[in-house]
Amino acid sequence: MICLQAGGCARFCLITTEPERAFYNCRFLTALDFGPQRLTLMRLLDYFSRRLGRGYPGAGLNRVTNCQREKLLPTLSFDQPCGLRVWESELCRRDFNIHQGFCCSPMEECDDSFRFAALIDCNRLFELFSACLPLVGDESFFVLEYYPQQVDHPVSEIPTAPTVFYSPYMASNEIMTLLQPYFSRLVHDGFVGFGLANSRQGAELFFSEEKAFTCFTRSNIRAMHILTRIGLPQCKELLFPADFAHDHFSLTNLDRLLLPPQLQQFDHAELDYVNYCAELVEIFDMQSTTASDDFFLSGGEQDQIARLLQQHEYLDWNDEDEFVHLMMDWKEFVRQCSQGFNGSIEDYALGLKLRDIIEFVMENSGEVIRAKLVQFIADADEQFRQQLENTSKPFSTVVPDLETDSGVDARTARRQRFWRWGVTRNQGVNLRRDLIRSGWFGDN
Repeated sequence: MICLQAGGCARFCLITTEPERAFYNCRFLTALDFGPQRLTLMRLLDYFSRRLGRGYPGAGLNRVTNCQREKLLPTLSFDQPCGLRVWESELCRRDFNIHQGFCCSPMEECDDSFRFAALIDCNRLFELFSACLPLVGDESFFVLEYYPQQVDHPVSEIPTAPTVFYSPYMASNEIMTLLQPYFSRLVHDGFVGFGLANSRQGAELFFSEEKAFTCFTRSNIRAMHILTRIGLPQCKELLFPADFAHDHFSLTNLDRLLLPPQLQQFDHAELDYVNYCAELVEIFDMQSTTASDDFFLSGGEQDQIARLLQQHEYLDWNDEDEFVHLMMDWKEFVRQCSQGFNGSIEDYALGLKLRDIIEFVMENSGEVIRAKLVQFIADADEQFRQQLENTSKPFSTVVPDLETDSGVDARTARRQRFWRWGVTRNQGVNLRRDLIRSGWFGDN
């Protein structure tokens, strides 16, 4: 049997060969506590339905008649993705007033950036993305969020949040062209989010797994013009289907009667997001990222940082460079050191100089920017700090280009520039050889 506990969560004891019998009882649970991980209900149902090889009846959507299908969202006069369904009990609420339109609000801690949210007939989303391309520029990168685990993974390994993948920069029009054969599946699948972004301009277009379109931009007047031109009215507030109690569905777990005509041409394997998203990752040469890499600087903030770096006496900074890439390089350097740094002493010194540049920007930026940068590199800084040995010794003794701070005592200098004192204990062959030759291990 499967044991359920009240209070909005459940603990499963899997001692049954028919877990689908418990799906009905799970209908109103919002989350599950399965061992050490908390799993969203619909992710777990999707997992079991894959293991069982058939759809699950949790929301009563399998074997639905055409007459019943018309009653699922009776108040909506426009099509919405089939992978997200509002509970029928929610449709009777007085505040269930969903209509097409867009709203705009300034972003927190970014005075020059705005967040737009839009609700539109899902058949017009390709048109909406295409119309908004000027907001991200001629070049951008593709963003994809999904759950890439295989069906045969144990339940304890099911991720509770999607993995995010980024492509390299490429022509925005080319991204849309490559997406076209996949677009309807991306739009309708309840476990997939996607979009285009340009971090240098602080701009992003995104359609989330909650099936909401959002746009981040500093060109608010231009964005309003685009959205108004395609027929969307501006609203003070805008409700989305996901603002009400709802269920998520992968395309493979919907009866074919519920699929829009453009999806019925695909077979079961082609509708599986594990398969078609993996194809997109390969087509776009995408790399996965982590939650700690989630970072936003507005276009204005990046302009301020660019002006600072153009004043740096040792840098040849140009408008096409992105500061976030430099910070990612610092994180990658720390990761290499944790695994054993195999470069030369000059390569190691270059990694330390990355942190010098970041510190230069933080010291000369306002409080808001400084707080964002500190938060972004905090984990990498702490990880590197824990790797250092011989921290009473400045690394400039073997690399003169790394000058120590003048006018302060050694203790203060170590606190302010901790990365310049000592060396990683995880030394590869080349770094240790260079340290020995330079006299690092000898007496001061």
